[in-house]
Parts: sequence; structure tokens; C-alpha cells
Amino acid sequence: MNISNLNQAFIEIAEKKNQLFHCKKTDKMYESLNEEIAKLEEDFQYAYGAYIEEALFNVHDEFCPDNEVMKPKSYMASTYLQGDGNHQFDVPPSEGIAVEADDFPGINARLVLVPGPTRLVLQGQTVPFKETVWVAREN
Repeated sequence: MNISNLNQAFIEIAEKKNQLFHCKKTDKMYESLNEEIAKLEEDFQYAYGAYIEEALFNVHDEFCPDNEVMKPKSYMASTYLQGDGNHQFDVPPSEGIAVEADDFPGINARLVLVPGPTRLVLQGQTVPFKETVWVAREN
């Protein structure tokens, strides 16, 4: 697994999602960006889906075993916050898939896939916390 290529492919998706987020649905670019994102996500799933799904199964098993594992693109945010570095990203607390995290009972937790580096973050929606629970690494 070439993690550099994985990271680059995911960063491209995040940047396109950010462009789409800032477009109005009436903008001429909106539909073409939406189609481009769908194609990039499909390619991402084909190339890296099995690797990320394995990580998702492990993370779910450890942190939120009562929740069903979904396809990697389901864990992607609709928009990403650009960090200090050029390809460093973060996400707002509202992003991700709602999960019942055993380590945080009674808290609205979300699991989200974030690029730069590619990682899974468990975060609180109502109670602020963020924990990186997996980072993509070379095998």
C-alpha cells in the first residue's frame, strides 16, 4: 500500500468537497464538481477501500462495536477545515458518522475520516473531544 498515493487521493477529494461546499447549487460549476467528487470517491474506494475498511472494522471493534461498519466514503466529511500546513485538515464536530463509543457513554460521538495524513478521528458533537483512533501507515 502506497500511503503517499492514498493521502494525495484523499486530499484531492477534500479540496474538491471544500470547493463544492462554497458553491451555490445554482453555480455552473456545482453539478460538474459533484460529478467529479463522485468519480474521485469511486476511484478511492476501488484503490484503497479494502485497506480502509479493515481499519474501520478494527476501530469499530475497539471503540464502537454496537455500530455497523459502512463504506469508507460514508465516513468522509462534507467539508474540511484547512489547517496550518498546506495539506493538513481538520473537521467540525458535526461531521462524521454517529456512533455509540464505549469509552464515552452517553456522549454524541462521531467517527470521521480525515486526510493529511489519512486518519480516523472519534470526536464529540456536544461534548468537545477529539481522538485520533487510526492513522494510515505503510504495511
